[in-house]
Amino acid sequence: MLLMNARLDADGYELISRAMSSTQLTELQSVLEAASPTIFRRRQNGSAYAIRNVHLELSDLRSLLERGFLISLTNEIFKSPATLVSATLFDKRPAANWFVPPHQDLFVPISGTTDDLRWTNWSIKAGVQYVEPPVEVQRELLAVRLHLDACPGVNGALEVVPGSHRERLGEDAVAEFAEKAFEVCPAGPGEVLLMRPLLVHRSRAAKLPARRRVLHVVYSAAVLPKGLEWT
Repeated sequence: MLLMNARLDADGYELISRAMSSTQLTELQSVLEAASPTIFRRRQNGSAYAIRNVHLELSDLRSLLERGFLISLTNEIFKSPATLVSATLFDKRPAANWFVPPHQDLFVPISGTTDDLRWTNWSIKAGVQYVEPPVEVQRELLAVRLHLDACPGVNGALEVVPGSHRERLGEDAVAEFAEKAFEVCPAGPGEVLLMRPLLVHRSRAAKLPARRRVLHVVYSAAVLPKGLEWT
């Protein structure tokens, strides 16, 4: 665990091989497969590709994320109790296969309000309130990406810029990273990629006509100001 934390601190990410057992993975997949088609986001061609805030849509999933393997792993890293912030199911398929340009994950769903002016860029998306937290809070977030399918480099695996997670960067700075700065992070079913949300990352359109599902869960160790709660 010390080595894992060192890699996270230095590079902003770490792949955990053989992280989740087949039994745990099957249980989680069963919950996700029960999701109604109506809650999926869809491409213009009608193909489903994601469920945003899936923890708010599936109560059984929320229970697994708040008591299961992923939060236990996160608690070990934080060395304190973590709180669930958000969960998104990404579901790339041959008919829903796209390039995601380099970016940092800046926004989180939130409940309530605050007079703290460091919390900025408030918005409402699909009925859920979002905000950009201050950098101090961003640094206490951890994204836990659970791969449900094989995700080799040719199947849209995440690509990251090691060490780019320390500060909030402007769009121009993100766009300036050279091609050689990105490192591909292939993963197998049940493997977990830990990453800091401020880590610059992207993913290419898959070259293989294979499904690639990733459950992207964000946890926090931050103490929120009065008036705010995670969703």
